[in-house]
Amino acid sequence: MWEVLKTKLKPRGATPTKAARADSPAKARRAVNFKDFHLPLESESDSGEDEGGGTAGQLDLRRPSIPKPINRIERTKQVIIMVGLPGRGKTFLCNKLRCYLNWLGHNTKHINVGSYRRAQKAEGEVQGADFFDHRNQHGIGMRSQAVNAALADMDAFLGSADGQVVIFDATNTTEERRQIMIKHCHGRYQYLFIESICNDQHVLEQNYLFKMRFSPDYKGVDEAAGLADFKARVAKYEEVYEPLSDRNVHYIKLIDMVTGRGHMDVNRISGYIAGKIVFFLMQICKAGMAQSRKIWLTRHGESEFNEKGLIGGDSGLSQRGHEYACMLPDAVINRLPLTFDDDPAAVSVWTSTLKRTIQTAGYLPFPKLRWKALDEIHAGSCDGLSYAEIEKRFPEEFEARAADKLRYRYPAGESYMDVIQRLEPVIIEMERERECVCVVAHQAVLRAVLGYFTNAPLDTIPTLQIPLHTIVELRPRPDGTMEVEQLPVALSGHWQESAAPSHLPPPALPVQVPLGTTGEQVLEKCHTRIRNWQRLSSNGAGPSGSDRIASSYQHAGWQGPEASELVQMRPLLHKRASSIPTDRELDAMSPPSWHAQQAQHAHHSDELRNSGGDAFCPAAPVSRAAA
Repeated sequence: MWEVLKTKLKPRGATPTKAARADSPAKARRAVNFKDFHLPLESESDSGEDEGGGTAGQLDLRRPSIPKPINRIERTKQVIIMVGLPGRGKTFLCNKLRCYLNWLGHNTKHINVGSYRRAQKAEGEVQGADFFDHRNQHGIGMRSQAVNAALADMDAFLGSADGQVVIFDATNTTEERRQIMIKHCHGRYQYLFIESICNDQHVLEQNYLFKMRFSPDYKGVDEAAGLADFKARVAKYEEVYEPLSDRNVHYIKLIDMVTGRGHMDVNRISGYIAGKIVFFLMQICKAGMAQSRKIWLTRHGESEFNEKGLIGGDSGLSQRGHEYACMLPDAVINRLPLTFDDDPAAVSVWTSTLKRTIQTAGYLPFPKLRWKALDEIHAGSCDGLSYAEIEKRFPEEFEARAADKLRYRYPAGESYMDVIQRLEPVIIEMERERECVCVVAHQAVLRAVLGYFTNAPLDTIPTLQIPLHTIVELRPRPDGTMEVEQLPVALSGHWQESAAPSHLPPPALPVQVPLGTTGEQVLEKCHTRIRNWQRLSSNGAGPSGSDRIASSYQHAGWQGPEASELVQMRPLLHKRASSIPTDRELDAMSPPSWHAQQAQHAHHSDELRNSGGDAFCPAAPVSRAAA
C-alpha cells in the first residue's frame, strides 16, 4: 500500500491538479460526523525530511498525516418537549422517562417551566385562571420570562460534558410557542415533541383532584375553590390550543394512552434514544396512570452462604432464612391494597432461578414466576469466596472493585452495569403490570431495581440499603414517582421445621407461564374465588382474613391446566371474564337481568370447560338481593 501511495505523490513545486485541490478539504477536515455523535479529531504528521532532502524535482516521501482521535467524545444532545393541556399526565410521563433514561446511563434532567413561573412571582401574588388568559399581557410576559429562564438552564446542562437529555415540561399548546422551541434547538440539539391527549372525563376528573392535592399552585387552597379555578385555567388554554399536526416535525402523540386504552401516533422518529423512548412509552401507558397496586422487594432469607460470609453460589436457606420464609406471607397479606370493589388486589410473585429465593417464596400463596434475569450478580472467579479471601488471592481485583463498584466486573463475571442491562426486560414487565408484584431476589439485583424506581444516581446504586429480612414497599404516586417504605420482619430465632404456617399451602413449584400471561390467565380465577369467599364470609360461613385470601390463591395458582393449555384458552378466559359482574352490579340487577346474566355466564363456562379449563370454572356468582 505504501508503494502505491508513493507513485501517486507529486514532485514538490508542481502545480496541484484538480483532483489534488478537491482532496484538500478532506485532508483539512478535523471531525467525523456519525448519526448519533460528533467525533472531533486532531492531525499529527512527522516533521522529518524525505530521503532526497526535499529538493525540487524529487518525490515527497513523508508519511501522510494520520488523524488522531482525542479522548473527549461530544455526544448528540436530545431535547424532549412536552405538549398538552394541563392535567393530561405530562409530568407523570416526564418522571417515568427521567427514571428510565438515567437508569440506562443517559444523564437526563427534568425541567418544569411551572416551577420557574412560581419562583418569579411576587410575594402574595395569586396566579389564578385569569393569569393564563391569552389576552393577559402581564401573564404572557411572566410566562415568557419563565420559559427563557428554563431555556437558559437547559443550555447550561446540555453544554456540560455530562448532560445528555433534557425533558422540557410545559404546555406548549400553540404553534407559535412550539416554533420558538424549534428555532432554539435547531442545529444545536436533536429534539422531539411528546403530546399527551386525554378525552376520558373520568380520568380527567381524577387527575384534577390529584392536582388539588399535590400541586404547589393550590397548596392551602380549599379543594372545591381550587378545582373550579383549575378547570377555568384549562378552559383558558383550550381557547388557543393547537394540537400537533405538522408532519415535518418529529413527534410522538399519545391519544388516551394514560388511560391504558388509547393509541399512539409516531411521526419521523429515528435514532437510538428516540426509539427507546417510543418503546418505553408503549409499555408504561398500558397500565394507565393511577393504580392502587404496590410493589414489594425483598431479599431471600438468610442463606447458608450468608452465614459463612461467602458470595454467590446456590445454597439453601439457613434456619433464620426458613423462619423468614414462614413469616413473609402474613407480612405481605397484611399490606394488600383493596380494589375499587373492595376486593384484595391480585398479586404475582417473581423469583430468580436460585434455590434460596425459591425457598423464601415457597409459602407465599400467590402465582409465581421465575426469572433468570433476577439471578444474583455473577461473581465469576470469585464465586464462593469471602471478601477476605478475594483480598488475599486477588488484591488488584479487590482494589479495583473498591475504586468503582458500579463498573467493576468480576473476572469472568458481571458488573452492576451488566446487571442493569439484563434487568431491563424485568423493569418493562413491572411497568406493564396492573397487579401487585412481590419480587424475591438478591441484594445487587434489588439495588438496581430500587435505583430505577427512585431515580437514584447510577453511582449510588451499589450502596443502596437492602437489608436481609426486610420488605421494601413501593407505592406509586400520581406524578409517576414512588413512595418508599422499609418494613423489617422481626424473627424469633427459635424456628423449627414443624413451625411452618398451617393456614397456608405447602411449598410448591411455581406456575411457569410465558411472559405477559400470568395476570390475564391464572388470576382470572383468583378474583372470582375471592369474591365467592367474601360472599360466604359476609353470611357468617367460610374462612376469613388471610385464610380466605390464601385459599383463593392456592386454588388459582396450583390447580388447573398446564402453561401451554393456558395460552390456548386465553380467548375463552377473556370471554368468560367479561360475563362475571361485580358485587355492585349483581345487587343492582333486576330478576330478568339476573337470569340473563346467569345464562350467559353458564354458556361461557361450558365453552371453557369443554376446552379443559374445569379448574377455572367455579360456581356462577349469585346475587344476594336476587336470592
